[in-house]
Amino acid sequence: MSDDFSGVDWQTARYDDKDFTPGDPYEVAKLGKRISDTAKLIEEQAGKLNNLVDGNGWDSDAGRVFQDKTHDTVGLLTKTHQRYAAAASALGSSVPYGPVVDQMRENWAVALNHAQGLVRTALTKAKNADGDGSRYQKQIDQHPGPDEHPDKQKLKRQKDAADGDLEAAKRDLRHALDYRDTQAGYAAKAIRDAIDNDGLKDPKHHWWDNWKDWVAEVGHWAGVAAGVLCILALVLGAVPILGEIIVALALVASVVALACDTVSALDGKGTWLDVAIDVVGVLSFGAGRILGTAAKEAAVAARGSAALKQFLALRELGVGAKLAGESSELLTGVKAGKIGEALAKGPNSVLPKMRSIVKDSLDFKAYYNDIRVAVTKTAEDDGILAGGKLPKLGDLSDSAFKTMARSRSLLYQASQFGPTAAGVLNLSPLHSWEPSSLELNVFDGLKHTTGWGANGIPFYNGHLKVAGG
Repeated sequence: MSDDFSGVDWQTARYDDKDFTPGDPYEVAKLGKRISDTAKLIEEQAGKLNNLVDGNGWDSDAGRVFQDKTHDTVGLLTKTHQRYAAAASALGSSVPYGPVVDQMRENWAVALNHAQGLVRTALTKAKNADGDGSRYQKQIDQHPGPDEHPDKQKLKRQKDAADGDLEAAKRDLRHALDYRDTQAGYAAKAIRDAIDNDGLKDPKHHWWDNWKDWVAEVGHWAGVAAGVLCILALVLGAVPILGEIIVALALVASVVALACDTVSALDGKGTWLDVAIDVVGVLSFGAGRILGTAAKEAAVAARGSAALKQFLALRELGVGAKLAGESSELLTGVKAGKIGEALAKGPNSVLPKMRSIVKDSLDFKAYYNDIRVAVTKTAEDDGILAGGKLPKLGDLSDSAFKTMARSRSLLYQASQFGPTAAGVLNLSPLHSWEPSSLELNVFDGLKHTTGWGANGIPFYNGHLKVAGG
């Protein structure tokens, strides 16, 4: 959310929205109370254990060994108590009803409750000011008199006052959120300081301890890269060499995102809807190869049909075969050798089946060959297919092949734009600094719907909604 709170609907905004002060201070206090009780229990047990060995009767080798071990345990329990006590103090164990001074350092339960109160007051003020401003503006717009009319001038002053109240409410809201952030920082620092300085030896963590988070991180950035590269492929895909390289890189990023999202879905961190979108994205590369080729072949056939008509018309006028052939090639852009080949294919040969699309989509040898060709040589001159561009439909002769070319071209565009759009719109920020305006996460609501947000393995860790909720 920006500092000016643009985009906030003041009439429906709640104090516990995620952008304001989410959380329940009473639940925080309950957690703090449980931790405080645990700290007291640890302290009591440490005291009892220490008293056990402080008396007589331990003057023996076994007794002295037991005393040493017991004192070590008591020391460890004391340090553990200090950690729990620090956490309990930082969280708080109750929510008082008395006033709180903003400048005072409070525990998190008290601070959160106070921050929510400040936000509630500010939002109420903003809601009233926003409603008044809208009402006055509507009356100004509907007033029949000129701008100099006294009543209209009064309405404008009232509108300006309402706008001023709204700005004041925004300032109050900024102050409340600053207080929230400051107090949250105090609580987090107190707990962190206790952990870092209480003398307990925490186990050493390795990067593989959090491998699931690492997989999710890699999958997220692979998805971002795939989205950018797919968009570039749509724009630059027809450029020789560069286009093939971009498409190949987009495919690699898409496959990596698919693999990582599958792991996350199995673990319950992601959803099977994410995987499905990735699968469609990967299959779109094979579909694009087949449908794109089909559209080009249909266009060649359409131009071949036009070239043949042109050739026959010239022959009827008495033009020699050689000159008629050269003239037809010049007028239609189709080489003479391509005419017979194009017409021989027939309309049925440019109608790919779904089985062949899926098969080609999973043929990674074909993708490898695309990359190899892209980086080792330029595209060969192949008549109107040179450069890989689809012919313009307006340049084609009216024939059954033109209809085929049009339908195959539309199918090709749908096979590329649809999956790319779905993948880009499915991106969601993984970190707070990522721009939510670019990673829209439009399917988030769907993922919280039963079935669509399913993840995990059924009967093991499966859920019907994302995060199981």
